[in-house]
Amino acid sequence: MSFYSGTQAEVLPGGSGPPSNYAAAAANLTGAQNLMTGASGDYVQPYIPAFFFQMGRTGQLVTGRLNGVISGQGSATTAVITLGYNSSSNAVGSTPLVSSPAITVTSFSGAGWQFDFTILCRSAGYGTSATSTSLLSSATMAVNNGTTAGIVTVAPPNSVTALDCSVNNWLVASVTFSAGSTSNSCTLESYYVCGMN
Repeated sequence: MSFYSGTQAEVLPGGSGPPSNYAAAAANLTGAQNLMTGASGDYVQPYIPAFFFQMGRTGQLVTGRLNGVISGQGSATTAVITLGYNSSSNAVGSTPLVSSPAITVTSFSGAGWQFDFTILCRSAGYGTSATSTSLLSSATMAVNNGTTAGIVTVAPPNSVTALDCSVNNWLVASVTFSAGSTSNSCTLESYYVCGMN
């Protein structure tokens, strides 16, 4: 290794875990459900620390992976995994960074899923105006329930320009099912988030 840049990939604070699986998002709902709601005394959540994105720099990267299992009812159902951010921890709502396309999960039972993402900082700023921190996020998602061919899909890149880099920004993963059912379930079992430079 040349160590040319003098920097390295580094797991960010709270950037790997959780110590045990988050609670399953299994309510009979069609709205976004938080995948990072932790149990009492066993809660961690990744975040991008204040001032990680530095004024005057471009090209800083955050990259990571989410892994879990998902189940879907017998009727036609799709699911969307979304990564967002919030300036408060353990928040239900968030500002979306990137979302997977709708994945068909009809009759899935304990299917493994993986969501790989990259967040590119094009410019860093303070406050939440349209001219503060500019991020371009992209992702790929793979799902395989063991009985059908695996599904791999690419999320369209998404630009967010209202993030305040002077505060902690907590990453929030959520799932949205197209139809409500008590048979729908999605669990986030592990993740890591790295700052690349």
